Amino acid sequence: MSGEAIITGLNALQADGLACVVCGADYLRVRVPHVPLGRSVTSSQVFACVGCCPDDAQRTAGGVLP
Repeated sequence: MSGEAIITGLNALQADGLACVVCGADYLRVRVPHVPLGRSVTSSQVFACVGCCPDDAQRTAGGVLP
């Protein structure tokens, strides 16, 4: 997915970029590397844990720590 992808069907934490859009890990409670995947319908940047993210997106984004 590109950084401009709009991802729908997210819960409040995921839509605000505070939780993984794939597994739901809460980044305020769990310290896990994550990478940007796109934006929610509210225009917030959304993320996925490195282990949940496709390999090519991990390489492109490089990963960010919470």
